[in-house]
Amino acid sequence: MTARHFAIFLIAAAAASALFPAAEATEFAFITTTDYSSGCASVIWLDPDYTTEICAAPIHSDAVARWYGGLIYVINREGADNIQILDPEDGFSTLSQYSTGNGTNPKDIAFVSPGKAFVSRYDSNDLLIMDPSTGTHLGTIDLSLFADGDGLCEMDHMLIKDGILFVSIQRIDRNNFWIPVGDSYVAVIDAAADTLIDTDPASPGVQAIPLSASNPYTDLKFDSDGYTILVSCVGLWGLSDGGIEMIDPASMSSLGFMITESAAGGDIIEFEILSADKGYMIIATPSFTTSIVPFDPSAGTAGTPIYSPPGWVLNDIEISPEGELFAADQTETAPGIRIWDTSTDTQITSSPKNAGLPPFQICFSVPASSAAELPAAFSLGANYPNPFNPSTTIPFSLGKAGPVEMTILDAAGRRIRTLLNGRFPVGHHEAVWNGMSDEGRATASGVYFVRMMSAGSEAARKIVLLR
Repeated sequence: MTARHFAIFLIAAAAASALFPAAEATEFAFITTTDYSSGCASVIWLDPDYTTEICAAPIHSDAVARWYGGLIYVINREGADNIQILDPEDGFSTLSQYSTGNGTNPKDIAFVSPGKAFVSRYDSNDLLIMDPSTGTHLGTIDLSLFADGDGLCEMDHMLIKDGILFVSIQRIDRNNFWIPVGDSYVAVIDAAADTLIDTDPASPGVQAIPLSASNPYTDLKFDSDGYTILVSCVGLWGLSDGGIEMIDPASMSSLGFMITESAAGGDIIEFEILSADKGYMIIATPSFTTSIVPFDPSAGTAGTPIYSPPGWVLNDIEISPEGELFAADQTETAPGIRIWDTSTDTQITSSPKNAGLPPFQICFSVPASSAAELPAAFSLGANYPNPFNPSTTIPFSLGKAGPVEMTILDAAGRRIRTLLNGRFPVGHHEAVWNGMSDEGRATASGVYFVRMMSAGSEAARKIVLLR
């Protein structure tokens, strides 16, 4: 594609946007809400006004959601025990709803393919294998060897990388005030063979990855490198005995803490990684308050809280595809979704976006963590932050190794900077643009486009520089 042809494409795209502005709001935040007796799901479209649909779909009062293949999978947990599948293209109508087994309390779902997924079940030692398209139970994997004295292992969150399933094992003693017992683990499973992988063949039996701290509490997610697996272990509530733990999926071992609870200032009940040197945590204190605290993942240091409401009211934070920070705030007088500009840590919305009932969990369409589980054949992700100054990170994925050329173009389609021109392996990668041209000159504020080409495929995204 020549610069002239690319410019024509941009003009046509701009004209289409002017004629059909609603079509821009294709990405969204899916919000599970609850008053702990009833539940509903609301939607915030990622348009300039953050248009909100309150109670777009009825769900259970204890539910979380995952996005996969263009559909929303709602995990209706304790007391409901089912997976509810919603179609965003049909007004978030329920396509189907499948039982995970009475009394099993499902906690998470991880997808191998459209026809195969794993479901962790907190009140069972059997990890469920199911066909998410039909609800058919395909089998189970016995995790009872990791159980504590109450007879259950308390399997929780999951993540798939390179055909390997990682499952957090809490080991909470229900007969002793629900406190962690001994070591906690991450179990490792061959997602094709449906068998446990022994992480320490030199020891008797099948071993999982032992964690440095107990009670892995948060989602399993990737570091900014798209490789290292992270989970926050809270240990005993109110004590500085945990932190965000790093796991090497190749050696199947813990790498220690990215940041400790002592450095963070409390229990880390949720976290998000924006870049190699910027992340956010929800910190819970022994006095039952929660706050949002920025931190430096590379240095393991915490910053000044950007939001500290009274009470334990913060449940979830997530980074949007545009690089904004969304927070589920259950403050009784003003519950809703708060949104921050991550380049300045200032709130974008003057008041929380009303989600109907108090918000519990946030799930984005095309979230980074889900995309990382199954590398796309060719994908150019949304840069963050956007708008940006002085630099922005551009994620991309390759389903097969090959040459990659990534360039920055101005609004007229002229090449400003060549960011990448080389061969890259399969997986997820990042490029960084510092706003400079190939000649080393600072470019002006305005709209630019990042274009990526690899093995005959091509993609482009708009980015905005604000000096």
